[in-house]
Amino acid sequence: MLEGRKQPRTATRLLVSIFPVHDPCLTDLASIENLSSRGARVTTQRPWELGSHVGIRAMSGAMSARARVVYCQPVAKDFAVGLDFLTQFR
Repeated sequence: MLEGRKQPRTATRLLVSIFPVHDPCLTDLASIENLSSRGARVTTQRPWELGSHVGIRAMSGAMSARARVVYCQPVAKDFAVGLDFLTQFR
């Protein structure tokens, strides 16, 4: 039996850059679709490896966080990526 989300997610649109922690020069533009205090769902143009650690940084403002990729699913020509925050997105 599946459990529901532990934290409610808020639908939002926020442009961020997403990058591998081990190589911050390899950035990709992403759009946050929904957000909670524990994670986010973002849409990117390329796939991200499950379990990889990434950084995200808001394009406007100074908000940033580190996260772990928990899923990556193809959606039309893009990819939906689930992130579990390892640090607070602020």
